[in-house]
Amino acid sequence: MKPQHALALAVVAGVLTLASIGFLGYRLLEQSRSVADGVPAGLISSQQLTPEEGRAAADAVMRLTLPDLAGRQQAMAQWRGKVLVVNFWASWCAPCVEEMPAFARLQDEYAGHGVQFVGIGIDEVENMQSFVRTRPVTYPLLAATPAISETPGLRIKGLPFTLVIARDGQLAMSRLGRLDEAKLEPILRRLSGQ
Repeated sequence: MKPQHALALAVVAGVLTLASIGFLGYRLLEQSRSVADGVPAGLISSQQLTPEEGRAAADAVMRLTLPDLAGRQQAMAQWRGKVLVVNFWASWCAPCVEEMPAFARLQDEYAGHGVQFVGIGIDEVENMQSFVRTRPVTYPLLAATPAISETPGLRIKGLPFTLVIARDGQLAMSRLGRLDEAKLEPILRRLSGQ
């Protein structure tokens, strides 16, 4: 076989391999989207939590006491009885930053209906303070260390990670990854009685 033919064959084989990998990746992405789209809004979860795990996560969040950006200790239990949206984030996390304006809008819109957003930054306090100077946030921000992921009952596998806790303390939704406003708002509307 001539060297030119061998090279052409290798290039074609490489292109076909890359196309196959791309197609399989696309199919996996589409399958995960279609599965999530068919799940009722209250059960959206990228970490399929059992009811026991959901209860443990909600309880673990409500036991937390963390400093705000001024250093004052804030107990999550102060928001018991509200629809609580807890978002774990960091200033260096692009998807986290992208979802925050929507969270601020929803906080403003639903605050009068018993909904409370709380951002828990797994970040340096100085980074968070610098962040809010350029991008004001309309809900409380608390600071945590990476050790929070070791809290019994709380499984934080990445950022952003959002939990929605109903008024009765039950976990209504969990989401690992960016949470779209269009998916969150119907849940808030239902839980707040709107």
